[in-house]
Amino acid sequence: MKVKMFLVTIVLLGLFLVSGCAAINDVVKFNPFATTEKVAETTYDVKDVEPLKSREEIIKLVEDNINNMVKSINRGNWDDAIRDGEEGYEVITGSDAQAVVKDSAYVLISTEEKLFETLVEAYDYKTHLEGLSSEEKEKYVRAAKAHLNIDPAEPFKKLALAKVLIDTGDYEEGLRLTAEIYNSDVRNNFIVEQYAWALYRSGRKPEAYDIYKNIYPQPETLTQLYHSAIVMEEIDKRLGLILYKGCIGAGNNLMVLEPNVKNFSAQSYINSVITGSQKAFDRLMAGGLRIDSPYNPAAVDSLIRSVVTLSAQ
Repeated sequence: MKVKMFLVTIVLLGLFLVSGCAAINDVVKFNPFATTEKVAETTYDVKDVEPLKSREEIIKLVEDNINNMVKSINRGNWDDAIRDGEEGYEVITGSDAQAVVKDSAYVLISTEEKLFETLVEAYDYKTHLEGLSSEEKEKYVRAAKAHLNIDPAEPFKKLALAKVLIDTGDYEEGLRLTAEIYNSDVRNNFIVEQYAWALYRSGRKPEAYDIYKNIYPQPETLTQLYHSAIVMEEIDKRLGLILYKGCIGAGNNLMVLEPNVKNFSAQSYINSVITGSQKAFDRLMAGGLRIDSPYNPAAVDSLIRSVVTLSAQ
């Protein structure tokens, strides 16, 4: 018996040395004295897939973003407004919202309209008061295009996009869109002025001047009056000076209106026009009213009063 056990042991050792460690498991399984261990199976928790948000949940989220945007704009925090608007944009264009609109393309239109319009407004403030980075310009244009896509045939949404393109430096496309509306049946003074400004920004200054010389006496907004001053100054310094002074008076009138008193972003915008106009006026008057001055004080004061009166109506 002892001889047999000795021989078994010798054989097992021989197999181990010949086959190496890799074969040890095969050897062990033939060992009647060996015990086997059960290897625990690795299990993975499968996370439950979150259900799609309902139409009501999506609208509530985006409406909250819109309300926060308005609060931030009124406080003068256009950066915060943009951040809230972009969060709302991600929700309204996300997979949940896309799933909701599969059955009806109109279930979120009203919410989209308010979001895109307010987001464009927030970017507009930052454009003129601080300037935008390249990424912000892309998002500004994206928001304006999304607004237009709600109703591509609506001319004033197209005009709004054209303004954004001009503001962000895409003069060619901005002018093309503006010209398209200018040459349509819906033309009004607002469209005419924006077309003239697009011409000016595109380098077609004589054409812009020909339009502004006919529309400057009847400005509908402070921006229109300021644009008129910038364009007219290059051809007629005296008229430019008058219009800049008119901007200062009109801006001061607008600052005290109740909607602007409660809106610090609007106040900042108006104040930037007043400040720019005052600097331009001071520059033009740097030579004073000498005997060789091109400005007639009496005529200047008279026209300034009429422009301020018009702009205050």
